[in-house]
Amino acid sequence: MLPKKHDYELVIIGGGLSGLSAAVAAEQAGLAPLVLEKGHTLGGDGNYVEGALGVDSYLQQKEGIKIDRLKLLHEELQYSHYEANAAHLNKFINNSGATIDWLHDLGVKFAKVGAQGDSWPTIHSFAGGGHAAIQTLLKQVKKSEVVTEAKAARLLYQDGRVTGLTVADEATGQEQDVTAKNVILATGGYVDNPALVKQHQSFDDRLMAVSDGKSTGDGMQLAWEVGADHYRMGAIQYGGGAIYDRQLPPFMHMASQLAAAATQEAILWVNERGERFVNEDVNDNMCHAGNAILTQAKVYSILDQGTVDHLAKVGLYKELGNTPFSPAKLEKLPEEIENDLGHHAKYLTKGETLAELAAKLHLPALEETVASYNQLAAGGEDPVFGKAKQYLTALTTGPFYAVELGVGMACALGGLKVDTNNRVLNAHGFPIPGLFSIGNDAAGMLVGDTYAVTLPGSTAGYAAFSARNAVSTIAKN
Repeated sequence: MLPKKHDYELVIIGGGLSGLSAAVAAEQAGLAPLVLEKGHTLGGDGNYVEGALGVDSYLQQKEGIKIDRLKLLHEELQYSHYEANAAHLNKFINNSGATIDWLHDLGVKFAKVGAQGDSWPTIHSFAGGGHAAIQTLLKQVKKSEVVTEAKAARLLYQDGRVTGLTVADEATGQEQDVTAKNVILATGGYVDNPALVKQHQSFDDRLMAVSDGKSTGDGMQLAWEVGADHYRMGAIQYGGGAIYDRQLPPFMHMASQLAAAATQEAILWVNERGERFVNEDVNDNMCHAGNAILTQAKVYSILDQGTVDHLAKVGLYKELGNTPFSPAKLEKLPEEIENDLGHHAKYLTKGETLAELAAKLHLPALEETVASYNQLAAGGEDPVFGKAKQYLTALTTGPFYAVELGVGMACALGGLKVDTNNRVLNAHGFPIPGLFSIGNDAAGMLVGDTYAVTLPGSTAGYAAFSARNAVSTIAKN
């Protein structure tokens, strides 16, 4: 499809969480923007996010949660090795609570607020998940012209400023030039562009994009063509471990209880020799867990029938943090295991004994590793890697299972440098007039080489904050 008009005050490229937030904010400011979405559906990866970051929100005040903003800023700058932009991060933190309140006033419902693993208590979980939040935002988009299956082919640039863009119909290839006083890039980063990921990451075929498939770096490439700075690429939001399926796309396992058991519960992880190589509770920081997995040639998560029965009938060993669901028990786990075995899933191996499992996977050290691990569990202490006593769970009851793990990539941050008003900067540090970037395209300003898992909800929180931040600047001008 192509736009109805040829001239707009504001064009927003991307109809995900940041783009829709920008559209709502623009309408509140008296603007009627054009929203372009190259896919046929709206919401993007926002449909799958768990919640949004906020500091000093209405819900935190209600729950009595108090956060020292300066301490948080200092610790996050240290976490990034001061590669994060202090001024930008500070503005995000200081306005994040108001952003949550804004979403709440629009009708977005939050189920709870708190921490995830070893983190600040900043994530406001969406009631009904990200899809429910997206649907609420869509109800508020009333004056904007929303065009789907339409791609921004190139930006129009004249006399030192962005003056519009060329829109291409995804189905027919037909093009139309549109003038605009301001353009906002909200295209979701580049996690679905293997070439860009490989260029900026130590690539491994076990890295799997867990995304909607549309985050291919469109926004940053459009901006680079008109002189934008190449900035801070390489911070991938690893989703920790993920089932390494060589046949089905990784999103097929997003709601898998077997995946949750193998990654989130993390009873015992072993490498290609069957040796334990890390404290499995590294999964409290999903990016650190991803890094740890990639240090080994292969990684298997080991379960026994006792742990399967416990997870299905008694309950979790630890609360699930990085999944689109959070049940008290994994009641479908035995059924999923039998179904996968019945379909000869190559990522799942069963052995009636440890010796049989080790032989099938050529893991020479597995039996010795499990015996040593069981001794640690019996003694209630892990002097090897320091795993917490309550999570030392023995593996004693056959049959035994091994789930091969890869690493899921939820999003890739960065590519563009922006100022504290989300204006895109050129290589000399000056704004390109008429061009703004929000969401993942600009989120490299917040991190170093590792996604800030210590600030859970930061992706969605920044999507909404940066949208309002950019629109506020446009409205003032």
